[in-house]
Amino acid sequence: MRFKTLSNVSNIDLRSENEFKKGSIPSSINIPILTNDQFKKVGIEYKNNGSAAAVLLGHSLVKQESKKKLIKLWAKHLKANPGSVVFCFRGGMRSEIAVKWLREYGLNVERLAGGYKNFRNRIVTQHINIDNYKNEWIIIGGLTGSGKTEFLKSFKESIDLEGIANHRGSAFGGKKDGQPSQANFENILTMSYLNHGYNHLILEDESRTIGRTGLPDSWYQKMQTSKLIILEVGNDKRAENIYYEYIYEELKNGCKNDILQNKYLRSLKNINRRLGDKVYNEIKNLMENAFVNNDKDVHKKWILMLLTNYYDKMYNYKLELRNDFIAYRGTNELCREYINSII
Repeated sequence: MRFKTLSNVSNIDLRSENEFKKGSIPSSINIPILTNDQFKKVGIEYKNNGSAAAVLLGHSLVKQESKKKLIKLWAKHLKANPGSVVFCFRGGMRSEIAVKWLREYGLNVERLAGGYKNFRNRIVTQHINIDNYKNEWIIIGGLTGSGKTEFLKSFKESIDLEGIANHRGSAFGGKKDGQPSQANFENILTMSYLNHGYNHLILEDESRTIGRTGLPDSWYQKMQTSKLIILEVGNDKRAENIYYEYIYEELKNGCKNDILQNKYLRSLKNINRRLGDKVYNEIKNLMENAFVNNDKDVHKKWILMLLTNYYDKMYNYKLELRNDFIAYRGTNELCREYINSII
């Protein structure tokens, strides 16, 4: 299977649940040949008594009924996902055993040469040299609340970094279902890029880290030296955008009012030192009042205070360092016309 097409099908990751959570090939499903506890026992046996003893223990741990159930689960998935492969860590014993059992069941399947380790090495290698990025990149910038993410999604040439990170890229941007591991973030990002079939790549301007996931160094460097388009949006509209995304949508989707309030109060506390006590307390009081009274106007007041006293200062400082790369500034409509004229 070609490397670029690996994530276009749902392959079977045979490794233990914990291994899978740390990182896997995008779109894969985890149907482990050994559970976490079984894998740990086999590892200890291998360390103490060698490979042959570990293999014997592994076979003894997978009882006959468990084996039949595994084979049926693998076969069902493989039949539903033509072209998929099975893999383990190095493309060794676990995938070899799975292929053997499936052939005995009457189903031929390939195992991934080199396993996940080889896949992961290819991912890391992709980001060693900035010259590996061939497309012309366009970065969408603008103050927080300018609607950059929605603007970005309207272009088929885009990759949504915040979507991959499952985070909105700010101190208040965490989502309840959490973020991918760093390895999974890099895996999905890289495969999205390698399968990106356009001459231009459009990305939202981001910090080096999006929540707790970090962009590869060379990727971030490329972003910092690419053409920058700045969306210019008024303060009231920005506060409206933030209110809709961070308050209205969260409550509409089932988040309890007090839970959301406490979440944002914790986030506010984390940036207390940057705000200073006076501004921090003003925003805190407004936020509490807005949540207690479900008052949109008061929500917009604390949001605007946060934007102008924290986010805008940081972004404008960083923007000054990249002034030479700014290609265009304007309203969303004018920026869209400009981008369409150059891609």
